Amino acid sequence: MRFWLVVITLILVPFMSLAKDLLVVGIDDVSAAVSKEFVEQGRGSDIELEFFGGQTGFVFENADEAKILVSDLNVNEEQNKFTATAEIFVDGKLSAETKLFGRYFDMTEVWLPVKNIEKDAIITQDDLVKAKIRSNRLRDDNVVDIDELVGKQAVRQIKADRPIMAKDIQDEVLITKGQLVTAVYSYKGLQITSRMEALEDGAKGQEIKLLNTKSKKEIVGKVLDDKTVEIRAE
Repeated sequence: MRFWLVVITLILVPFMSLAKDLLVVGIDDVSAAVSKEFVEQGRGSDIELEFFGGQTGFVFENADEAKILVSDLNVNEEQNKFTATAEIFVDGKLSAETKLFGRYFDMTEVWLPVKNIEKDAIITQDDLVKAKIRSNRLRDDNVVDIDELVGKQAVRQIKADRPIMAKDIQDEVLITKGQLVTAVYSYKGLQITSRMEALEDGAKGQEIKLLNTKSKKEIVGKVLDDKTVEIRAE
């Protein structure tokens, strides 16, 4: 289709200086008319069309207004293909007709990285942009909700303009392996604190293994912040 559009443009260039009033009906106009017919048939309001047959570009001289009438829309849902007839009425008169063939794709609104996000970076809303992509390009493990992305930490570099996968992000690591932390133990109104070494990385709310530097005993604690863990009462 792109080849034909380019050829038509090149052929028309010499004539554009001769005809003062050229009315152009392009592929976007045809696509909008077919999409409207999809909606009227109750087949979805957010689709993308891909044409592989039929004329999708028209030029009319000395014309003021063109309207597109789409009829005979037939849809093959198993193959996501469609056929339709488009009639072009110029200033109220039928001036062109074509049989269209193509495929349609349901679109989904998602949040994508607007730029590459480096490893260990914390994702902010400024790192993301709302976009529409074909639903069949999404995987079950893609994370596309902004509330599930902002504040997460990149496990590896995340490429721009691509859906983020669940394995690419994690809760922000507040405590790192080998870090000395304050362990807080509360029991019956009493609170005891001690210094311990983290044996694992940990995000807020995550339980990690700790080493009592004096007794050399390993225990488990829940990360409260970047310096503190809570020891469970046994």
